[in-house]
Amino acid sequence: MGALLVCLSGRGLAAGADCSSAQHFLDAAQEKANAYAFEEAADLAQKSADACASYDAFESLAELRSHAPTRSQHARAVDAYLAAYPLATDDHERAQTLFQYARLLDADGDPQNASPLIERAKALDPENQGIAAFATQIEDRLAHPTSAQLERGLWNTLYKPLTMDKSAAPSAPSPSSITKGPSVSIPINFETNTTTVDAQTRANVATLASVLSEPSHAKQRFLFIGHADVRGSEEHNIVLSKQRAEVISQAVIRIETTLQGRIEVDGRGSSEPLDSGHDERAYRANRRLQVVLQ
Repeated sequence: MGALLVCLSGRGLAAGADCSSAQHFLDAAQEKANAYAFEEAADLAQKSADACASYDAFESLAELRSHAPTRSQHARAVDAYLAAYPLATDDHERAQTLFQYARLLDADGDPQNASPLIERAKALDPENQGIAAFATQIEDRLAHPTSAQLERGLWNTLYKPLTMDKSAAPSAPSPSSITKGPSVSIPINFETNTTTVDAQTRANVATLASVLSEPSHAKQRFLFIGHADVRGSEEHNIVLSKQRAEVISQAVIRIETTLQGRIEVDGRGSSEPLDSGHDERAYRANRRLQVVLQ
């Protein structure tokens, strides 16, 4: 934990701000972190960010808040990550912020909203083994989503949307896949070019139906968005992804009839990939049903 803080280098500092004072506060925060006085370190990092808005100050503040014992402090960490991201000067820094943000969400029981963040981080910094390993862990958790994960991802998440930097690597997943509000994704596997689901998908659909039909959410409406992998023409993929979303909608309603009339469907084809790769792992990640609150 002593090496928690990043080193303030003066990049991305706000014009006219008291950046010498900010450096002093950040150095003092590092000393406090080295002494395991993390609450005091966070207060000093906040003073640094207030004096001179920089990537380093906000990233340090976010990492300190994320290690605090309370969820209210974790929510403040999210705000700091959101402030740090548009101040990043390169893809490595952007990937690091996304990585830490995703880790915070996952530790809070929300791998669903962590998933698009870590996939984008992997695209921005593909050589980072830590990011790649964490992306694999998240993928494994999403393969069999639990009721608790879906509840947290939709109704009790710390997630807030990022302000995207247009200069980031174009190979990264579409910004629209990670800038909207909270959502959950259900892995859906169909027989090739059909709307016939496999056994794993049927089990995931049953879990989804149970969560969405909870009496406490009786007035909630939902949008089911089908996503496809990149194979095939986009015109075909849009039609097929919407058909698949409709199939899942009907399956959910058959299980829980109280959902009748509360679900709309859409299909996005392959236009919003989670994984920009072109192998079976990427195809599997991108072939999914996204559930969004309306």
